[in-house]
Amino acid sequence: MRKINDVIEKILLVLAGSLFAAFILTVLYQVVARNYLKISVSWTDEVAMACFIWAVFIGAAVALRKRKHYVIDIFPPQFVVTQRILRLFGSVACLPLIYVLVVHGNVLVDMGWNRRSVALGTPMAYIFAALPVAGVAMVLFSIETILDDIAVLFKSNKVKPTKEAKGS
Repeated sequence: MRKINDVIEKILLVLAGSLFAAFILTVLYQVVARNYLKISVSWTDEVAMACFIWAVFIGAAVALRKRKHYVIDIFPPQFVVTQRILRLFGSVACLPLIYVLVVHGNVLVDMGWNRRSVALGTPMAYIFAALPVAGVAMVLFSIETILDDIAVLFKSNKVKPTKEAKGS
């Protein structure tokens, strides 16, 4: 599972980086065209928005795997087992949101085939597809993180005594 997720993560990182670069270049072109060339380019707004949406959702999926989302430790580091249980709870608590991204994202994609972007005339489904695609990646990454959390929780359930406890 980890090797498959490693490949998926690398693909997603390249894709997200490319989309973010396209976003930056599109916005830069829009600024130069409006301010210096004195022309209005209508398609740049929609291309920039699509690139940004895709990059954000793909980045969120990778961040879930790397556990880079905000985490607040409410217990001191001495509560090792409690911290591990809360980490597992956090991983499992993401599943309803992922369900919404996949299932309702697909509904949004289906509706998007009937809606067209104003400037490009392409179906909005291409933009909305970022939700279920990121959701599927999050499912795969969540399976890995939940299995890792369970393994860590049960593998080293015995807490090693600290140096102060040994010296007492």
